[in-house]
Amino acid sequence: MADNSLTAFKRRKTIAVSAFVLFLVCLPLIFGKNPYIVNVFIVIFYTTTMSLAWNLLGGMTGQNSLGHAAYMGLGAYTACLFMTKSGMNPWAAIPIAMLIVGFIAGVIFYPCFLLRGPYFTLVSIAFGETIRQFMLNWDFAGKAMGIPLPYGAPSFIDFRFHSKTPYYYIALIMVISVYLIIKKISKSKLGFALKTIREDEDIANAIGIKPMKYKVIALVISAMIAAMVGCFYANYNRYIDCDLMLQSFSTEFVLPAVIGGAAFVEGPLVGGVILLTLSEWLRNRFGGILPGINLILYAITLLCVIRFRPVGILGWYEKSRLRAWVNGKVFKLKKEAEA
Repeated sequence: MADNSLTAFKRRKTIAVSAFVLFLVCLPLIFGKNPYIVNVFIVIFYTTTMSLAWNLLGGMTGQNSLGHAAYMGLGAYTACLFMTKSGMNPWAAIPIAMLIVGFIAGVIFYPCFLLRGPYFTLVSIAFGETIRQFMLNWDFAGKAMGIPLPYGAPSFIDFRFHSKTPYYYIALIMVISVYLIIKKISKSKLGFALKTIREDEDIANAIGIKPMKYKVIALVISAMIAAMVGCFYANYNRYIDCDLMLQSFSTEFVLPAVIGGAAFVEGPLVGGVILLTLSEWLRNRFGGILPGINLILYAITLLCVIRFRPVGILGWYEKSRLRAWVNGKVFKLKKEAEA
């Protein structure tokens, strides 16, 4: 009886998730005449993808990096330079940029993983600012002027569209694909090793898990995902400059994972939807009344969540009565099956 209830619970849960994905697929058809709403969701998708990338290194491995804006910017610059200087196709430039950024991150941070705690975080901040200053003063990369991408007729081959709808679907595929990859990693031998390192690096080393090796693997994968998002960002906005690598952007990528629950793969998804939607609503609702008040209210909301729900929204939900109510009333899961 319990097995039947559990099977029905999983089926209803799958139906609910499928219905939500179907809603996202149909959203441009519903709001197609309102590009503002479509743009908000595009920003949510690529920011959440960045947060998923950070969560692989920060949440799953326990290495708190604040340099992911640099990986994103480096990927965007690499792809744009290939496209503008050599005429390379954007779809070909993306994987090349990902490989280059992954290689650079792995080589530079390999010795840095000897550092623990806040020291690694400080190195990641220094790395991000160093890359930003380098691009800011490099003539070949346009210095402070940045790199504009040419406009022209819409073309899927050239990753160039006049409507936001194609970008929306590409961003949706990107965030779903990255989520599924990281979910797969979480349940694999690699994921077990990363979580063991996060809990206790010395114990991980004692049972045969090489912390340095797995940290570098997590970093390279995370940096490559960030580079991919940077390539999307460049093609979507048709322009990039060094502001893309500002430290504030790295913080924005961390917050959805922390608020949603860094210990969960789904944490960045939940945090990204809530935080970015809230931020946009506050900006539209209060931004015209008093400039900057939306940022103040946003900060207060973040402080309240961090203060009263330090384990994140999903961490609180897992042990809350709300979860038991949802499982019992919505998904019809019996108590004996849940136990």
